[in-house]
Amino acid sequence: MADSEMKGPVSALESFPQVQKLAEAYPSLLNKQWVGGSGDGSDALLPIGIFTTLHAIRIAYEVRKSVQANGRRPLLQELFTMLTFSFGGAILTALALGRVQPWLQSNTMVPVYGGAYLAMSILPGDILFRFLRRTSPISDVFLASVDGLLRGYGVTAAGVDLVRKTMKGQPVSESLIAWIFVGTVLGSGGGIIDDFLQISRASWGFRTPSMVFNGFSLDVKLSFFATVGYILTTHAWSFTAHAPGFPLSPALDSILSLVPHLSEEEARLISGLLCSAALGTAAHFQARTYAVAERHAAESARRKKDDDAGVESDGEVTGEKNGDSAN
Repeated sequence: MADSEMKGPVSALESFPQVQKLAEAYPSLLNKQWVGGSGDGSDALLPIGIFTTLHAIRIAYEVRKSVQANGRRPLLQELFTMLTFSFGGAILTALALGRVQPWLQSNTMVPVYGGAYLAMSILPGDILFRFLRRTSPISDVFLASVDGLLRGYGVTAAGVDLVRKTMKGQPVSESLIAWIFVGTVLGSGGGIIDDFLQISRASWGFRTPSMVFNGFSLDVKLSFFATVGYILTTHAWSFTAHAPGFPLSPALDSILSLVPHLSEEEARLISGLLCSAALGTAAHFQARTYAVAERHAAESARRKKDDDAGVESDGEVTGEKNGDSAN
């Protein structure tokens, strides 16, 4: 058998060795932990990923901005909102697949994400939140880009491949619907839960989700296209293999073969970079919109304070005049 047949399809990025090296190093980069004095990673001060910490800060920052604009809630309610957005995708996919909740298996996930929100909310002088606001939109774009790198990798390796490889041998591992559903929901589950249950509102309640009327959110669309893109570019699905009796299977496979082939590592990297670019760009525009609303709110509060002070001053003058008249 020829060497090319042994190796399988040739990657479209085979002539770019630097990209392949980066793709191979991508998972290690995302899993890199805070380290101690030697700096070689062997003496981690905390068994917590750097990107995980930044992701927790990103979600805490977005939740805090939301409640800052719409009215603060009791701290416990805000914390629950934070954890819902943090683990919502994992919660829904674990329920759908009948697996143990990932956040229950970890000793660090709840403390890290909960601690990030506490730091965002109760540090003296609101130092963390104020710092991120003062450095906006740079802080918004940076944190969103980190989120995109994690999301692009998560929906592929922890989404599609969870079903396709980890659960291999079970009927669900052969389901294209399951691959797409798990990848999409894993990357957008927190927002989906909030849309149904209004977790981020002052009063919770089940309702028809707004996506029914307004269309899918950016998170849902991005996770869906990242999932489908990964399946197509890795040529993971074949109609001939999974639906051999379907008359159009050969024709459909011929169409799928037109998609440039990437290795799984390369496809994960491309997915992460595209998600990072999309979320970073969206964060830039959202930061500008939020800043304008923030300035308007501050001006309204200042005018109200001045009006209240003016009314109080007028009352004092009127009281003095009445006193003089009585004398």
